[in-house]
Amino acid sequence: MMTRLLIFVLLTTGCLSLSPSLRAQESREENRAARCSAIFTMLAEVFPDDARAPVFRRFIGVFNDLYLQEKKERTGSASPEDGHTRRGAVLKEFRDTYAARQAALKEEVVLCGAWADGYLAQGDNVTHVPVIPKLIPASVRQEYEALAAAGWERWLK
Repeated sequence: MMTRLLIFVLLTTGCLSLSPSLRAQESREENRAARCSAIFTMLAEVFPDDARAPVFRRFIGVFNDLYLQEKKERTGSASPEDGHTRRGAVLKEFRDTYAARQAALKEEVVLCGAWADGYLAQGDNVTHVPVIPKLIPASVRQEYEALAAAGWERWLK
């Protein structure tokens, strides 16, 4: 009974980010890549003059490309428009659900930042898609928590 109640609450409050049909279709990595591309879009928009802005802009594309690659593997085709459309839907979701999901979206920024750091650790010659780390260094957590706190506030205005 408690499990059913929890599922109902998550579905009705928007905490589960995708419709059931889309959730069943997209792979976990496809979904995560689309969400991280959107998060880096938000960061690039609100921090255009920050020293890290080139990294933010780079990872919009890195995660969008990963999304398209994963979608193509699953469906047999993917276009740049697919990435743009998906990122737009995620950004709309962020706007629509932020008030009820502040802590979750802050943590999502941290996870995407840590994932991007896995790419950066490879240098210019990326040889593999890093996994999202389960343990996030304190320095990375602090950096992206601060970016999330200021970023969401600015972006939602």
